[in-house]
Amino acid sequence: MRYIQLVALAALALLQPASARAQSPGMNDVHGTWTAELKNGKVFLQVRAPAPRDWNSDRWNGDWSMGQTFPVEELTGLPANDEQLTVSSVKFEMRREAGTLAFEGSFRDGRGAGLFNFNPRAEFVADMKRLGFNDDLPLWRRYQLAVHDVGPKYVAALKAEGYDKLTLDEIQRAKTHGVSIEYIRDIKGQGFRVATLEALVRTRDHGVTGDYIRAMKAEGYTGATLDEFVRLRDHGVTQGYVQEMKSAGFANATLEDLVRARDHGVTPDFVKEIRAFGLNVSTLEGYIRLRDHGVRAQFITDLKAAGYDKLTIEELIRVRDHGVTSAFLRELAANGYKNLPIEDVVRTKDHGVSGDYIADMKELGLKDLTLAQIVRMRDHGVTPGFVNHARSRGFKTTDPDELVRLKNGGLYRDR
Repeated sequence: MRYIQLVALAALALLQPASARAQSPGMNDVHGTWTAELKNGKVFLQVRAPAPRDWNSDRWNGDWSMGQTFPVEELTGLPANDEQLTVSSVKFEMRREAGTLAFEGSFRDGRGAGLFNFNPRAEFVADMKRLGFNDDLPLWRRYQLAVHDVGPKYVAALKAEGYDKLTLDEIQRAKTHGVSIEYIRDIKGQGFRVATLEALVRTRDHGVTGDYIRAMKAEGYTGATLDEFVRLRDHGVTQGYVQEMKSAGFANATLEDLVRARDHGVTPDFVKEIRAFGLNVSTLEGYIRLRDHGVRAQFITDLKAAGYDKLTIEELIRVRDHGVTSAFLRELAANGYKNLPIEDVVRTKDHGVSGDYIADMKELGLKDLTLAQIVRMRDHGVTPGFVNHARSRGFKTTDPDELVRLKNGGLYRDR
């Protein structure tokens, strides 16, 4: 829930008596504070009230809040189409079957704050019992039902849609999760008869709406199940993504292809960037593989700048997997090793030969060595420190093979 930054906060202290501020609501009294913002003929309303101590088996002793957007017409007393409403004193009501929330406060530039009281409707408990709900309905529970607009009308409408023999908790959960009668009918209108109300809650929680289903069907996915639409929505496959991937040449991608591509970060932009280098990637799986191995446009650009502008897809993946970077290539070139076959570069990197290692050896007089000689010395632990140690013992050789023999012979075993 988001909180509105209000200029009218000072009014709260004036509206709320000291005795009310100090007192928590009891079984016969529910009151609290509200904030609101008017926009586009709707009002985002948040109510907040301290819960009674015996609520929820003492597992929660803090305030209970709810925020939701309503058509402004549902709040009797608020003017419609006035996003800049400014008034120092205002009263309005939210009338529900369980009772009425009576609000008072102030607005400035369409943002308001104040206090509210809940006035229960005496007949509500009897109405619910006639529908078979013999639950204990203390004032706090009735307040919650009122806030979420749960009452006989919603219960009867659910029954008409085939959802009967429900507990009040199941009904309240469905309503709080946005399963309205309109939502149920919209999903049903798309050909899906959902067996349980809880399954509808799950569908709604995952963001699958009638509009989403219609949009995906318009892209050709008319045979998908509701679970498949849920999976698509969960993985971020939107109509826009589908259309862009079609434009990128993947008009025949299956639902599973799209989910996999989206999960692995393959976007239309990524496809375009790779194609711009002239690389022959013909399948969506090929782009997924490049993406998984960390081959990005910048990586390819950097390799080209280092002189490697004709690498195949497999070579790009191999180079990336082995940690060969453009910086490493520049280090080799700075030490005289330019335009090496890519396999030699990978081998050099795999064996731990760095630009610093080569430069240090050169300073010790080991120059004009082949890359194979350098790799062999590195494999056998011939380091600059070892070379200096050998020289301190009288061995002045710059022959890499002799240095390897000295190292293997134990001259430097303890160092």
